[in-house]
Amino acid sequence: MPIQRDHHLPLAPDWECKANIDHNGIIQLADPAIAALSAGDVRPNTWMLEVRYRATSRWKLPAVTIIDRSNSQPTERFTQYFEPNETGKRLINLTGIESLDQLQLTLKHLTLEADATLIGFRNPDLANGPILIIAPHPDDAELAAFGVYSQHPKNTWIVTITAGERLKRLDKQYWPGLDDSLEEASQRKGFIRAWNSATTPLLAGVPAEQLIMLGYFNDTLAALHETPNTLVPSHSAPTLTPDAYRRWNKLSLPTDGQAQNTGENLQSDLAALLNKIKPTTIITPHPDIDPHADHIASTRHLQAAIEQSEHAPDHLLLYANHLKSTRGFPRGPAHAAAGVWPTQINAPTPRDDKIASFPLSLEAQKQKTLALHSMHDLGGTPGLERQLKRKLKRLLSGTPSADWSEYSGHDYFQTHIKAHENFVLQHIEQSKKS
Repeated sequence: MPIQRDHHLPLAPDWECKANIDHNGIIQLADPAIAALSAGDVRPNTWMLEVRYRATSRWKLPAVTIIDRSNSQPTERFTQYFEPNETGKRLINLTGIESLDQLQLTLKHLTLEADATLIGFRNPDLANGPILIIAPHPDDAELAAFGVYSQHPKNTWIVTITAGERLKRLDKQYWPGLDDSLEEASQRKGFIRAWNSATTPLLAGVPAEQLIMLGYFNDTLAALHETPNTLVPSHSAPTLTPDAYRRWNKLSLPTDGQAQNTGENLQSDLAALLNKIKPTTIITPHPDIDPHADHIASTRHLQAAIEQSEHAPDHLLLYANHLKSTRGFPRGPAHAAAGVWPTQINAPTPRDDKIASFPLSLEAQKQKTLALHSMHDLGGTPGLERQLKRKLKRLLSGTPSADWSEYSGHDYFQTHIKAHENFVLQHIEQSKKS
């Protein structure tokens, strides 16, 4: 028997209507006005179909292919994958379609109940002001939002909070035998990762002047938030200061030349950047979905900085690059549709969160692959055990081996090279902005 597991987020859709999935997979909407929405209303916004599914196999990946029948020739848009051996409520991502009244689903290794609900969300206009991306570590901005920022490069600022310098073992340094001490190897790791942060976004056309490396130390951000006035050294290179990783910054920071790894310094730098950039949109980790301690703390530091600054954004776009006890999400091979995180958030008070999904063209996905390859921390070859487990899972998945693009050994080259980038959209209340 499949395991019962519902995915749930407390959401407030802008559109909602009942739908029926007939025996041919054709989606019939109960509200004619929503079915008749023009491409100008459909294309720029986020659309999800809430369904109940049942996997028909313990191992094979359930797959739903979305077919657009609005033109004379039906077109396969993308395929979304679900968890095998499970049953429950899920959201099928329809974002990127042109019309709502000519959609058809083809199913593989699953069944769907006929009753469904279409929900839609208005996406924010990201061209309507500066975008500030908060990256706890080098590569977080690219994993979460390369597709988004490559569409708005001149409007984007990326702040990388840590240099990602921590190295737990000397035999894990990038180039075996290069350094003889953990401290030296850690400093070098932070150096090349800070360089990655200063250069990778240039591939998308983001100006070098809008790339800021703060140089604080990874795996310390939670401690910095808990006691902001306490100095916390780098775990593996205790003599370091954040100034070591700021040499490529074109913009001055309040703590330059005397930077210490404290929460007060971090929040002071962020508040100054908010006043300088005045972002309309801030993209930052979701503190309730992404469990990484540095990711949670990054958004907490940002919230404290907003309180200190003279500027508040119109909205936040919250991402999750990590998931607790979950590997291989979003499911399926590279270039598949990106589903919504497998989470069950039950808010104690009403929330008006929305989903903002942004489709990526195939070319944008290829450029994202290039960007991830430029990040040194995503290189390397997985161990033999990991390789064998991966091959076995793919063999059992029922998905042809040719569909699994071997862009690199890291899982992110399957999970984050997808047809969508997804965020939780939270609007900032006017009372907080005044």
